[in-house]
Amino acid sequence: MTTWLTALKGYAKQKILIFLFLGFACGLPYSLIGYSLSLWMADVGVSLSVIGFFALVLLPYNFKFVWAPLIDKIKLPYLAYKFGPKKSWLFLFQIGLILSVFGLSLFAPDKNTWTYLMNGDKGDFLIPLQTYLFSFLVAFFAASQDIVVDALRIDTLEKEEFGEGAGMYQFGYRMGMLIAGAGVVALSAIIGWQESYALVALLLFVGLLSTFFVKEEKSNILSKNNERFWYEMIVKPFQDFMQKSNWMWILIFIVLYKLCNAVLGRMALPFYRELGFSKAEIALISGTIGPWITLTGVALGGILVMRYPILKLLMALGFVEILTSFVFGAFSFFPNSSIMFLIVIIFDNIVGGMGGAVFVAFLSGLCSKKYSATQYALLTSLMMLAVSVISVYSGVWAEKMGWYTFFVFTGCLMVPALILLKYLILKEEKK
Repeated sequence: MTTWLTALKGYAKQKILIFLFLGFACGLPYSLIGYSLSLWMADVGVSLSVIGFFALVLLPYNFKFVWAPLIDKIKLPYLAYKFGPKKSWLFLFQIGLILSVFGLSLFAPDKNTWTYLMNGDKGDFLIPLQTYLFSFLVAFFAASQDIVVDALRIDTLEKEEFGEGAGMYQFGYRMGMLIAGAGVVALSAIIGWQESYALVALLLFVGLLSTFFVKEEKSNILSKNNERFWYEMIVKPFQDFMQKSNWMWILIFIVLYKLCNAVLGRMALPFYRELGFSKAEIALISGTIGPWITLTGVALGGILVMRYPILKLLMALGFVEILTSFVFGAFSFFPNSSIMFLIVIIFDNIVGGMGGAVFVAFLSGLCSKKYSATQYALLTSLMMLAVSVISVYSGVWAEKMGWYTFFVFTGCLMVPALILLKYLILKEEKK
């Protein structure tokens, strides 16, 4: 078993450390268009209907598995030989991402020269097309960047390094989200929205420069356009995954394991507001203190993967997730208690950080290096799509059940996943 000191030292390896910066570059665009853009549009008077419509720009994150096989099998001429087959794709996507964010910074949502008139339930409203176009391009190139970075993490690290790699990547990703979210919002009050977005585009060069230091084998073999090639690109990754014992149960487990956290997380902010906390208090405790606690959990999660069997870690963290839901339920009986609020935030964020790092390491271990881009994209897309569909009903459940019963219910959502996980652990032990 790896010692705590050895596990901690693993974070200092160059091939691990590089994913701190690549994770940072992946976290920046997601928060930029998923959080900051909504506030920018609200700030300049864009209607809530239009802001809601912009949620569609995030669709590439849910469907990135569609073009992931291209990254696994198609080698870009010259660039694949010069840099490596996946690194060459990463350079292409990173340049597209930087240009797209710069393009987004050029057009304030209320000053687009192209608009589209739509008829909504509450009257006509205008879609700022340039902002929408560049937002969609940011999402596409960012989701594509995620595909390649995830694949490179699997391809360039040994299986025993997946925990450290996942922890380092998650740490960078959360830092990127924090800077592109709360950081950009705060900076916009000083230098303006457009200038803040242009600064994020410059920060994305961190990812571009970091890519040069990833060590991937170069390839002088070009892709061949024949029937076997298309079979290898589209069918083979799925056949390869299906060769795993209990592959169907593994897929079901991936969907079930994240439901508890997703349903609870969707209602957390409305819950805090209903308990009587001001926006300033929520921003301070949840938005400022919470992310740093999450980062601590991420680092700890990566170390734990080095120390303990990953399935047993998932089991332990699953029970802690249930306990977290029950803590939220208890919180409903203590309105306006800042101490209880802080306890909940510490509990929720450190568990979320640890769980995120461990789950990423678990998913990474399921993928073959030969089909890493396709398989990892498929697993994460499946998880996100299922979670998005189920969490839509979180508000309805909260209204009908009341907060206490709702949070007990979210804890119970973890139980089927843990039963299935116990089955997988027993199967693993019999091998």
